[in-house]
Amino acid sequence: MDQARSLQIIELSGSPQERGHRHGAALAREIRLLRRAMLSYLARVSFYVGALPFYGLMQLLSRSFWPSIPGRLRQEMTALAAGANLGLGTVLLLNVIDDLFNSGPKCSALAVGENRTESGAYLMGRNLDYPLFTDVLVNLKTLFIMDLGRRQSLASLAWPGYVGVCTGMNGAGVALAQLSAMSRERTLRGVPAALRFRTALEEGETVEAVAARVLATPATIGNSVMLCGPQEAAVLEISAHRGAIRLPAGGMLTATNHYQSREMAPLKGAFPSPPPYTCLERYHFTEAYSQARDLRLRQLVQGNGLGPKNLQGILADSGIANAGTVGSAVFFPDKLTMWVAQGKRPPVNRGPFQKIEVWQ
Repeated sequence: MDQARSLQIIELSGSPQERGHRHGAALAREIRLLRRAMLSYLARVSFYVGALPFYGLMQLLSRSFWPSIPGRLRQEMTALAAGANLGLGTVLLLNVIDDLFNSGPKCSALAVGENRTESGAYLMGRNLDYPLFTDVLVNLKTLFIMDLGRRQSLASLAWPGYVGVCTGMNGAGVALAQLSAMSRERTLRGVPAALRFRTALEEGETVEAVAARVLATPATIGNSVMLCGPQEAAVLEISAHRGAIRLPAGGMLTATNHYQSREMAPLKGAFPSPPPYTCLERYHFTEAYSQARDLRLRQLVQGNGLGPKNLQGILADSGIANAGTVGSAVFFPDKLTMWVAQGKRPPVNRGPFQKIEVWQ
């Protein structure tokens, strides 16, 4: 088993400009490491063309999202770039790269509550899997604790330079996990996914309120979004233009990377081919693998009296975790508490989980 490592925690407060500048100044070196990883990969796959033309093209495509991003988040990203002494294009690309490529169909999430848990309150667990840059993503994992004044406080488990929320919880006790979903509908004219989910968490005090905010905001790509509060949970299945809600059955709710609702089934898209030099196998990029993980989650959740350690074990199961699992977390919204896997290499579930009482 990997040895414990201390999770990097950054606290941010003040105006959007103040939060962004502190973020960039504190993590400038780490943001450059992420940029270097992208450039090294592009150089490896571009042969004689070189990395910079491809990197420039990706930045150009990223600009398509800029007009749709809320003004306060544009201010935060602009200040972040200035604080890190980097171009805004790099920061923007870090925040929209999944909206451009949506090439990570391997994540898993579950929520359990009612008679299935020790207290009756809901718990949520998620694995975040990525096909590339796994070593650097594991080493640079960061928990951002954000005081947003009149808006809900946020805890976001992400990476340096990342302003959105793909794994996190707000001060009202609503936890969120973003998963990709293969959809036939996508666009460059909506609010990028993780930024959309952050704004919803900032403004919602309940699962219902956060879900309504997400569904009312113009989307970009296919996603399954798990939301979990102290006494409720839901999965939002989203495409660029449509959405549906799935609710728990018997205190259990699961999600992987394919639409499961009847409303969204006609919008299922093709799963992507593996990117060059991925650490994962071709099977990991198929709907069959997504369905197999969902079935395995349901099998492992059978029984009552589940607690955080049980969910940690479920997420570490060999049928759930894989060589791309760069993040794993369990949330107890009723106690505003989370556990973050601290393995040194993927799957990070092999290491111990660090308990964090976020606002205590």
